[in-house]
Amino acid sequence: MKAGQVVAVIDIGSTKVCCCIASVSEDGRFDILGAGYCVCFGVRCGVITDMDLVCRSIARAVESAEKSANLRIKSIYVNVSGKFVKSELVNSEIHIGGRIVKHDDVEKLIYNGIQKKPEFEVIHSIPISFEIDAISCTSDPVGMFANVLRANINVVTVPKVQINNIVISLSKCHLNVVGVVYSGYASGLCVLDEDSRQDNQIVVDFGGGVTTINFFFKGIFCGLEVIPVGGQNITKDIAYGMSVSRSNAERLKTLHGAAFESFDDKKNMILVPLQEEDNTIDLQQIPKSELNVIIQPRVEEILKLIKEKIDNSVFKDNFARRFVITGGGSMLTGVREFMSQIFKKRVDMRKMEDFSETLGIQIGNDFATTIGMIKFAMLSDNVKVMLQNSSEQKRRDGLLKKTINWIENNL
Repeated sequence: MKAGQVVAVIDIGSTKVCCCIASVSEDGRFDILGAGYCVCFGVRCGVITDMDLVCRSIARAVESAEKSANLRIKSIYVNVSGKFVKSELVNSEIHIGGRIVKHDDVEKLIYNGIQKKPEFEVIHSIPISFEIDAISCTSDPVGMFANVLRANINVVTVPKVQINNIVISLSKCHLNVVGVVYSGYASGLCVLDEDSRQDNQIVVDFGGGVTTINFFFKGIFCGLEVIPVGGQNITKDIAYGMSVSRSNAERLKTLHGAAFESFDDKKNMILVPLQEEDNTIDLQQIPKSELNVIIQPRVEEILKLIKEKIDNSVFKDNFARRFVITGGGSMLTGVREFMSQIFKKRVDMRKMEDFSETLGIQIGNDFATTIGMIKFAMLSDNVKVMLQNSSEQKRRDGLLKKTINWIENNL
């Protein structure tokens, strides 16, 4: 991506919509021009369930980002998440015929490895390792002599209906989709720095509707697991257990919640807004322990499910040393320590506040996917200027082009 270009990204999650507009500087870094944040309605476990509500949330987040950036956008990168996202390792092989490997050969190798499934769309096909005549080589075999070229490829797919609904929602907000990114991949790009990419890492993204386990082999995204439980479940537990509204339960979790009950919690008192039968609010003091005794079992359940997924994964033996956690749920007090105690491993958390000084905005861990999407866009070869007054862009071939054309002709 050239310096001075502008990229816009939007993270549509189960609990919030984040939109960021950024420009790329000459040194390869990016500057946030504007950011917008809005509570998201109409999404459950990463999947759109109410188109109208989602469109309203998207419009508010985008409008806020455009106002702060003082410009309008027309094209955008969007994320995809949820329990229906799948990752599969496939082997691919082509015969080179005793010559130098070219870029076209690598593209053909990757294309041959994509298994065609009419109901699914491939959003990522990432080579993990290459072999030249049964000899392992570097991550880039271009320029090397070969008879046979092989690769192990991570193919990430999502149901086409899920992609279609995302594209339609953004099109109703007058936005063209130029790229789709899996949320866990983007989060990994955000939290893994150059030093940490020398080792194998597991990035756990604690989202609102789902928790994802993302495997990175020396910085290369090679697999994922999804757990359909997230921060929203903790909020629901608090709302039910303490007889408070969902919004008050979220506030209690954010301000006073912890992953486990401590000894001092019985001494510390918190105010809980209890709703009476006549819809009046009565503030009552209760020990903090009553809140955290509700939260702890759900956190234990999520961590147990994470452990089960890792133990049953093909990556178990290669990814057992270090975890990196991110997402809104990772900001719950004590999650990192609790997870480290259960897994007996090092657990790191890169707080998004580290970006605040350089980016000039105040953001939390729930912006990890958004920042990672900007990095993904910078790595893409087909990023275009996204200002409204730019020249008309050629639309992508395949699903996105067909969907957008249909919308223009029928809506």
